[in-house]
Amino acid sequence: MPSNLWIGPPGALYEIDQAATSFDRSVELGVSEFKSLGGRITVTRTPAPSRRMKLSWDRLPPVDARVLDGLARRVAGGPGPVLVIDPAAGNVLGAAQAAGRGDTGAAGLQQWFKVSTTGTVAEVAAAPGTFTFTAADATSKVAWRSVPWGGNFPVAPGTRVSFRAPAAFAALGTVGVNIDFKKADGSYLSGPTAGGPYIATTVPAGAVYATPCATPGTAGTYSLAGACFAYDDGAAHTTPGDGLPPLAITSYSDSPGRPLPYRSISVDLVEVSGAAG
Repeated sequence: MPSNLWIGPPGALYEIDQAATSFDRSVELGVSEFKSLGGRITVTRTPAPSRRMKLSWDRLPPVDARVLDGLARRVAGGPGPVLVIDPAAGNVLGAAQAAGRGDTGAAGLQQWFKVSTTGTVAEVAAAPGTFTFTAADATSKVAWRSVPWGGNFPVAPGTRVSFRAPAAFAALGTVGVNIDFKKADGSYLSGPTAGGPYIATTVPAGAVYATPCATPGTAGTYSLAGACFAYDDGAAHTTPGDGLPPLAITSYSDSPGRPLPYRSISVDLVEVSGAAG
């Protein structure tokens, strides 16, 4: 996992190398209980649990404190949501996406797309919500989308990222993987490749986004379960998807530290679908 936390909008991520003294990354499950007169309990749950984060630092250097202050007051980074590259996250693919699953119909297909002229991502008719990739030939290639961030995974130059292809791909001796790095406007920058199911590389200068890709190398239909994209060198099949949610800062405190100019900072963040205004 990455050793430090990064925060900010895509293209302007900032590294905070001081460990937080308090780090809560709970998920708000949206579970409600109803107890009948007979004592029986009924539970209801919202379909999309939301991530919440609570971070605090003691005696934070002033340069780091100013960045957090600017993000909290929206004088830096713009009105939109921020990204947190969480040092506790081992797989930034969505939970369902990493398992080769998604919403039924076209909504689920938004998590993957074919890069090559051949190949097809399709929902399994006998198992709604499960998706596979059919390679028509050795050149067929599929890529993973970061749905919350418009299709590409935000990255910071100089950091390490890694990708491991789904387990069904990895079982093939012909599999290959690559990570396409892109500029702020989405245009292609570079694309390191590797033979086999795994690649780890350093994000190049000028890169704002990344797209992991895999080529089975052999015609056939393959499950998409078991993929992993990580902000370190540790992408593994056994790591469940943690997602990469857009977050908004909902609470912020700033206390002068001892000695000055250090400051004690805390921020609360919540997963959002939008944060304008």
